[in-house]
Amino acid sequence: MRLKDKVAIITGSTRGIGYSIAEAFVKEGAKVVLCGSSQENADKSYQKILEKYSEADVLPIGVNLTSTEDIISLVEKTINKYGKIDVLVNNAGITGTSPITELSDEDFEKMMNINVFGAFKLTREVVKKMKEYGGSIINTSSMVANYGGRNQVHYSASKGAINAMTKSLSKELGMYNIRVNAVLPGVTLTDMTKDAVSDEMLEGLKRMIPLGRASQPEELAGAYVYLASDEASFTTGTLISVDGGIVM
Repeated sequence: MRLKDKVAIITGSTRGIGYSIAEAFVKEGAKVVLCGSSQENADKSYQKILEKYSEADVLPIGVNLTSTEDIISLVEKTINKYGKIDVLVNNAGITGTSPITELSDEDFEKMMNINVFGAFKLTREVVKKMKEYGGSIINTSSMVANYGGRNQVHYSASKGAINAMTKSLSKELGMYNIRVNAVLPGVTLTDMTKDAVSDEMLEGLKRMIPLGRASQPEELAGAYVYLASDEASFTTGTLISVDGGIVM
């Protein structure tokens, strides 16, 4: 097992890519703090994992990533139960599609608050613990950080910020043996994608992908397992694209 006894906090892990990461981590022996936007969602996903992996060591927690108090509480609950945090996966996020002329201040602020500020605040609190023994921080970015997204200036900007944060923190935290990397998914068939992308747009994107299709969430999980594992002990500041070759 590549992650045996590692303690991992995974945000946005009740569905889509995050849930697939959580399941892959459990399969590899990790103790997983499964985070959802509500305790109800976290509990449901926890039960779903237990149906497949009855011996799984999972702590379900509902957390509002715009709340500093919730974030501090999440870290404290994790330390109280497991005594350490080896891996942080900043996966939670929202998306959206709208022409810039129709984007309100509130739309842009909400995108940045959840996708960037939430990840920043949780990373800050986790690093206070992790710097004592080292660890791995993995951020979920997106192909649009490099490629851009039509009518997605707010989403693209948030993921560009994640890339910059990843590289800056890798330089700052390396002295503590904390590795910081990001995974850049391409077109992935999640509920969030289906809500944001029309069928016509999806078909157009597929034609641009050398592999000729969109990915399933579970096809991304291996990149996260690698970055969380000791196999990636000399990998930091890296942006790993898992996008079927759409961005080269």
